[in-house]
Amino acid sequence: MRVVAVGAAGLLAAGLLTACGTSTEQDASQQPQGASVRVRIGTQEFPEARVLGELWRQALAVNGYAVDLQTGVGPAEDLDEALAAEEIDGYVAYTGTVLSVVAGEDVSGLDPEETYRAAEDFYATQDMVMSEMTPFENTDAVAVTPEYARAEGLSEIGDLADVGPLRFGGRPEFEDLDLGLVGLSDVYGLDDVDFVPLELGTQYAALDDGEVDAVDAFSTDPQLEGGGYTLLEDPERLFGSQNVAMVLGEPKLERIDGEAFLTVVDTVNRSLTEEAMVAMNAQVADGRDPGDVARAYLDDEGLTTPLDLG
Repeated sequence: MRVVAVGAAGLLAAGLLTACGTSTEQDASQQPQGASVRVRIGTQEFPEARVLGELWRQALAVNGYAVDLQTGVGPAEDLDEALAAEEIDGYVAYTGTVLSVVAGEDVSGLDPEETYRAAEDFYATQDMVMSEMTPFENTDAVAVTPEYARAEGLSEIGDLADVGPLRFGGRPEFEDLDLGLVGLSDVYGLDDVDFVPLELGTQYAALDDGEVDAVDAFSTDPQLEGGGYTLLEDPERLFGSQNVAMVLGEPKLERIDGEAFLTVVDTVNRSLTEEAMVAMNAQVADGRDPGDVARAYLDDEGLTTPLDLG
């Protein structure tokens, strides 16, 4: 999502990072015998990206595609370079992160559709194409407790400007980022702030313990399941937009039944709401295997049997 900040996608649930590797399970329900097309999908290391890769892998497998899931390929730049070098055929991409980090464009203020169109235009110059994007997005966000929101009458980030002094917690680098505390001051007038540096992953405990009033969070954090915290709206889109899409090399897509392939991916993507993604992230945070989480979700959505691809 940023040139000047690390993307939310690269920081989500640090401390829950999965090991790098390749998933090539051959159980009959997921990798049909005689699959004529093999596709290599890369992901970053963190659990949400692994779940997304598994969702695509398993849904594609039951529709005749043999998929190698290569986890922990690296951040957005590494994934893009691996795709350009044809070391992978596609990858899990967060639209804002790729637009800013790979394309070098400013994404603050752009809504999801604007971000997607800009990323799509960029990829068109790179011989790459995008699937449809997910309804959910994983952006930086400002979280408070529901009790604090009610007491102070908070619904948007700008409302915090009337609360002072404000104890704001976040990862240490957040204090000096334009898409961090600097931006919160410039865009929303949060000037009377006592910044409390917190190790990523500890911010919710700091809220619970009353050490801070508000924290930097990510909108699909597993801790958000159950409504125990309130995310304040970001009407100015300071943090940009971070929907998910699969990015594919156009030459590879031309060698397979690209229309059918993208139909499968797009069908999965359309089902992925923020509520669904938070719930899956929470299951992984509780120790469940990402592949099992993805399989259960696809089963619930009726996506463990082949689609009618015409």
